[in-house]
Amino acid sequence: MIPTSIVVCGGGNGSHATVASAGRFENIQVNVFTRKPQDWKQEIVGLTKGRKINKVSNNPQDFPGAKLWIIGGPAHVHHEILQKIAPFVTKDSFVGTLFAQGGFEWMCRSVFGDRIKTDNITYFGLYNIPWLCKIFKYGESVRIIGPKTKLQCAISNLNRKEELFLLLENMFQIPVLQAPNFLTLTLTPSNQIIHPARVYAVFRNWDGKQVYQPNEVPTFYEDFDDFSAYMLQILDDEIQAIKREILKRYPHFNLDLIIPIKERIIQQYGDQVKDKSNLKTVFRTNAGYATIQIPTKPVQGGVQLNTEARIFWEDIPYGLCILKDLSEMLGLQTPGTDKMIEWHQKFMNKEYIQKNSKLNRTLLKETGAPSKYGLDTLEKVLGLQEVTQQFSKL
Repeated sequence: MIPTSIVVCGGGNGSHATVASAGRFENIQVNVFTRKPQDWKQEIVGLTKGRKINKVSNNPQDFPGAKLWIIGGPAHVHHEILQKIAPFVTKDSFVGTLFAQGGFEWMCRSVFGDRIKTDNITYFGLYNIPWLCKIFKYGESVRIIGPKTKLQCAISNLNRKEELFLLLENMFQIPVLQAPNFLTLTLTPSNQIIHPARVYAVFRNWDGKQVYQPNEVPTFYEDFDDFSAYMLQILDDEIQAIKREILKRYPHFNLDLIIPIKERIIQQYGDQVKDKSNLKTVFRTNAGYATIQIPTKPVQGGVQLNTEARIFWEDIPYGLCILKDLSEMLGLQTPGTDKMIEWHQKFMNKEYIQKNSKLNRTLLKETGAPSKYGLDTLEKVLGLQEVTQQFSKL
């Protein structure tokens, strides 16, 4: 039997874990597309022992005949990766991501255009990354903890659902269920509100210059305080307001998976959360969040908040800006989202949101906002109205 060839794109935690998981099986041939192929070994240690990698390369043409391409990097690099691999994605292939926030569906439609139909290219995205995982040594080993009991997956072509889900179940050894739509994955409360709320709560008085000692910077979650929970609740309420307004207009559109953040964390992590009494304790006592640090960078005399980290460049343009764009379409006020974008953009030398609290339309191209793709009404976002702008031209 000829093994199914898959390409894992990116070198993050999830990519390492995917290689370790899928590499267990003789019927799956695992390849890695990465900017740093020289840093990868031919085996990666994951669950219990080394897992073989067929090929590691920074050139996507080195993976002829790949059946599935799966991206493990943050949302703000998805579009760039898709553009790089697109010429080498062959007919009848699957293209997906481990975590489909940031408008992955819109990116795929913009990159592949008419080829989605003519070449039968099917795109997909997972609701949650399959496990908790952390790179132990880049390109060599990864720690994998607590696989999910089930995976939910959105898919563009339901006629190929059985074929894709069987392949994903073989790769991850976790049952795969169908998620109702891609918008559910984009709107699910997750990093795009957790990170900004927490970073703002800790550094809200920071002038961009102050230097801290490493032990002065609290952990991301174990030191989660009341103000962090307060800010997070505001952002979560604004997501739920988007959901309510969509359902008010289109009651049959399925957004059931978009549940409040506290419920979602408890549902996702279960018994790993020791104290479920309130939002603060859910974060402080979640074993899955233990020891995670706020990204900092070393400077003379100590450390500073790392404003080049994904907590800025993923969560603002490919997180909160999407929520803001949808809110503007729906006529909703979003003071919490506005405040978070305004504060973070100061350190990014950007103006995603203007002084009038409206999105800066000239910067849409640098975000994941649906209007960037010509989806400038709710009906277009929901697929109920034709899009006149051609996705393939972006």
